[in-house]
Amino acid sequence: MSSFLVSHVRVFDGESVLMSRGCVLVEDGIITSIAESVPSSLPVHCKVVSGNGCTLLPGLIDAHVHVFDNVQNLADSLQYGVTTVLDMHSEPEYVKKLQEVVAQNHGVADYRSSCHGATIRGGWPEPIVKLDDTSVETAQMVSKWPDLGESASATLYVATQKAQGASYIKLMQATGETLKLFNQPLPTPTALIQRKIVNAAHQQGMLAVAHADNLNDTLVVLKSGVDGVMHGCVTPINQGLIDLFKQTNAFLVPTLVTLASATGEEQEGREHYAQGLGQQGKDFLCSCLDIYKPEASVQNAYQEIRELKAAGVDIVAGTDAAPMVKGVKFGISLHHELSLYVYRCGLSPIEALRSATSVSARRFCLADRGKIAPGLKADLLLVKGDPTTSIDCTRNIVEVWRNGFLFRQE
Repeated sequence: MSSFLVSHVRVFDGESVLMSRGCVLVEDGIITSIAESVPSSLPVHCKVVSGNGCTLLPGLIDAHVHVFDNVQNLADSLQYGVTTVLDMHSEPEYVKKLQEVVAQNHGVADYRSSCHGATIRGGWPEPIVKLDDTSVETAQMVSKWPDLGESASATLYVATQKAQGASYIKLMQATGETLKLFNQPLPTPTALIQRKIVNAAHQQGMLAVAHADNLNDTLVVLKSGVDGVMHGCVTPINQGLIDLFKQTNAFLVPTLVTLASATGEEQEGREHYAQGLGQQGKDFLCSCLDIYKPEASVQNAYQEIRELKAAGVDIVAGTDAAPMVKGVKFGISLHHELSLYVYRCGLSPIEALRSATSVSARRFCLADRGKIAPGLKADLLLVKGDPTTSIDCTRNIVEVWRNGFLFRQE
């Protein structure tokens, strides 16, 4: 593996601007030194990359995606500087396949997964999946999902996911009260089962996060002790919600781009981020899901983030990108997500960048990435300009590296 030096570059280390004009040396896929000037001695055949006018960032982390078995989704992520994706419900055979791919192919984003979420028969996401795909194959796939009814063993469920390659556990708490697709509430695991799943995950040394997109469902999962909530609230929030986040030290992965697609809001933003895509990609990103009731609004999630930020609660960047989620695309939509944190929710550009780098790595226990520091993986993003003052600069991508390998689009 070759070495390289990014010279005379602004260095955002995942927390702050470490240097306005520094030099970062990478050897064998690992960051080995950070200095204010070019080292007097460089490794043989070390390539020097000029960082003049640029900023070097840790590779971005998208903390909520659904890759399925499509390797191209990982390549698309890496193209836009997203070096790690965290999958939040997948088939075990897909997880195994993708884990094998990322171990050999440095031209795709790294990948972690929850494997199967803690589903219940007839509950989320079964109805939405069957609505989108009525094939026999999909029905057979769904029939194999866990059924966390009252008699289910939370301990067995967690142990099974871990054995199949899960890095964390995903709960499902979706009554469907915000969705216009269903005329009656969706079944959910009981509060007792949810607590048992969280406890079993923690006993296995695993994080437990949960799907919830409205006030009532979010309160349920926070009371169960989850480490993180995987969507913002599209219904009005209250102080009790903010207090529970604070008391439990839970984090929020807002997925604003998906919530906005589901409510039909922020169309101008989708069109803006679709610029430069091919016609098919542009059409997909400019469309929207529009599946929420009229009273649901992403504006409520914006307010939730403002209040959580004021309370010192961690915001972790994630999109909920998936092949069927119209208005959201792997890679590019994380840049849209970060811009919404800044322009709609009051985060500073540096706070938004932290949410996709150091904060995400810390909360998901990814100790080898998320920062630029000696000894860490060389997952790096070089952009033109200064995204620590203008978040829009994250899109000005010059180079991307994963494990020290330069990404080249085929």
